[in-house]
Amino acid sequence: MTEKEKSTLCMRIMQNCKSHTESRFPWLDMVCASVRYRGREDRRTQPAGTDGEELYLIPDRILKLFGQNPEKMRRGYLHILFHCLSLHPFSAAGHEREDWDLAADLSCEYMICRLLGEEPDPCMKYLDDHGLVTAEQIYQEIRRGDFPSDVQAAARMAEFDSHFLWYDKTTDEIRDGRRRWTEILEYTSQKKQGKSKNPGTVSGDQEEIMTVSGAGEYDYRSFLKRFAFPREEVQLDEDSFDYIMYCHGLEYYGNLPLLEPLEYKEVSRLEELVIAIDTSGSCSRSTVQHFLEHTYSIVSEQENFFSRMNVWLIQCDCCIQSVQQITSREEWMEYCRQIRIEGRAGTDFRPVFRYVQELREKKILKNLKALIYFTDGDGVYPQEQTGYETAFVFLKKCEGMKKVPFWARALIAEKPVADWGEGMKNEY
Repeated sequence: MTEKEKSTLCMRIMQNCKSHTESRFPWLDMVCASVRYRGREDRRTQPAGTDGEELYLIPDRILKLFGQNPEKMRRGYLHILFHCLSLHPFSAAGHEREDWDLAADLSCEYMICRLLGEEPDPCMKYLDDHGLVTAEQIYQEIRRGDFPSDVQAAARMAEFDSHFLWYDKTTDEIRDGRRRWTEILEYTSQKKQGKSKNPGTVSGDQEEIMTVSGAGEYDYRSFLKRFAFPREEVQLDEDSFDYIMYCHGLEYYGNLPLLEPLEYKEVSRLEELVIAIDTSGSCSRSTVQHFLEHTYSIVSEQENFFSRMNVWLIQCDCCIQSVQQITSREEWMEYCRQIRIEGRAGTDFRPVFRYVQELREKKILKNLKALIYFTDGDGVYPQEQTGYETAFVFLKKCEGMKKVPFWARALIAEKPVADWGEGMKNEY
């Protein structure tokens, strides 16, 4: 077979993968159309690889893989699409390459496993049990040394595509790529929600797949809720034992119940979180108060608070104005009632990031999940990427969102200001 014939056949295989994906998941049509595949060969791409724009292929390897296992090839194609939807090619800068590659692959495989309703293997079960969903969460777990070596070894056996194309991007390419795929993601999420009840599409908790992959790039609620994950806490789990047998023991054996309730239960809790507030002249006390109330309403929906939570509320204009550590629900409510805005000068975001880094170096913050910065967007941004997820939250879409660094997220507190204040008003 000539090289031209191989290339032509390879294109037909990729068209088969595209058609198969679109027929099974119609809401991925724009995603499929947004990754153009070329017959361009590069020996570093394993069977395939993408830079977020084009799909690079090695025809010999594609032909061999498809001949051996067509379904594995189709799954690999879906894997590459989820890399793009999750913005992995545009988030690689600043990460240790080998660990980020592994984290991105595991995140995609987790999403595919959920999407297809597959029984999770030990590796996917580990991610599920520890609330590790996004590539950034998995990456931080790996970097801390908390990710079991046997699970890592098993995960590396499932590698499909090459990621070397992610690491040569310029700042402009990263910014343009993130903007383009964010728009694709918004369209895909909306289309999926519109077709979720049609025959042949996924249902039930698999609907979460678009949230898992980053759906609603601007959705503050979805972003914040991802940081609550299962934990065991010492407390009675009254739903875990049989009351009939319990009463039977008391009746026939005196004070000897046959079953005791478990002394722990699994709940979703929020760990460490930093919320920074831009106290320049554009942010009023009432607006900040409503934002904190809205945040409270989100994190308190599903037992997201530890009995001793660790949330740092920082006010900053061009320098740190006040710092408050919140360790209980009562302290949060009291802070919101008594909040006093300090500052009113120009905006510089960098002091907050320097302060947080000091807390991490002193081990005061040991497991920081995210930093959320409430702002109007006009200010001096830090240039270096953080080792935790970072989001700048706006009241509404505005030009200031375009200034957010490529490694951070620009989110919108989706409720109109007029609807805010519902989260805590009954608890004051």
